[in-house]
Formats: sequence, structure tokens, C-alpha cells
Amino acid sequence: MRFDPGLLNPLQAAGDIPCTAHTYYYNGAEKSLGTVYNGMILLSFSDEVNDEQKAITAAGRHGFIEALGQPIQSNSARLYPAKLAPGLNCQQVEVALSEILKNPAVAYAAPYFETAGGQLLGVSNEFIVVVEGGRQPAAQVLKGLSEATKTEIVSALSDNTFVMRANKNSRGNALEMANFFYKQPRIKHAEPDFVVSLAM
Repeated sequence: MRFDPGLLNPLQAAGDIPCTAHTYYYNGAEKSLGTVYNGMILLSFSDEVNDEQKAITAAGRHGFIEALGQPIQSNSARLYPAKLAPGLNCQQVEVALSEILKNPAVAYAAPYFETAGGQLLGVSNEFIVVVEGGRQPAAQVLKGLSEATKTEIVSALSDNTFVMRANKNSRGNALEMANFFYKQPRIKHAEPDFVVSLAM
């Protein structure tokens, strides 16, 4: 059964808006991801929510979610692929992501993108940042940026390379945050961490 966007006013309103093309930076070059995939999103839940509650909360409260897949562990969260009801376009998926972030049980939500080879890349909650050398220590540079964006440092891979994470309270998902960090002074590299999934 196809999803009727008329069931949710925000999704209905998004039906005629053009889809946004997304990009990220890799080795100093801008790489295209295209528009968001319309069949699946990636979710993580608040620590106090158990597995059964996760499935009930995600599927029951949001008519556009059909099922949760097996969790994928990042350094800092358990991420669940969530199958979307058929009939949504890419813009409606973006609106659906905004709607699900209003759910108190959801800690993070982000899209998938489909590559030319048919791989599904989900935007995990983490991104990697490399800070250029300078007077101010790299960790101090990131501390200021993380406070401004409501992101967190997860771990240091070296003196100037860090794993960062985003959540629903951040200024954007890990893709948006990586792109924001990349454009800041002293940031040499910033790239989102993707998870590869099969279509559900």
C-alpha cells in the first residue's frame, strides 16, 4: 500500500517543492551525493529507550515508518535503518526527518543517499575533522566550534584528527556539520562518516 502524503500536512505541503542536491568534501574536492533516498532513513534513540520501545515509538507515532532494521554501531550510538512507506518523494523525506526529530525518544535522524552503483549510504551521527597546525591547540579550536554547533568530540585519532558527533540538538546532521566545519578557519578536512546498508 502506498503512503498517502495527505495523512500528514507537513508532508503534503512538501510535495511540490524541488528536491535539494547534497554534497560533501573529500580530499579538498566537492563530491555529489544527489538527493536523499526516499526508501529509508537512519535513526538513533535516547539511552533510556529500550529496544521494544524503539520499534513501537518509531513505527507507531510516525505513519511514514514501516519497520526498523538491525542496529549498526558507530563509535557513539546504535543507529537503526528505518524503512519508509512507499510514495514519498525526496523532499517529503526531508520533512519527515524534521518531524521525527520532534519525537523525544529520537536522539538523531539523518537521510540515506543512493550511489550510482546502487549502494545506500546513510549519514551516521559522526564526522571526522582534521585541524591544521597553528598556535592554538587543535582540541581548543574544536572546542569552540563544538560549543557553537552543539556537537561533541568523541575521540582523538591523533593530535590533529578527531571524531565528532552530532545529535538532534546540533545545528545539523553529521553531513551538514562536516560541511560547516570544512569552511571554518584552521580546518583542513571534515568529512561525514557513512554507513552502508541494504535496502529493506
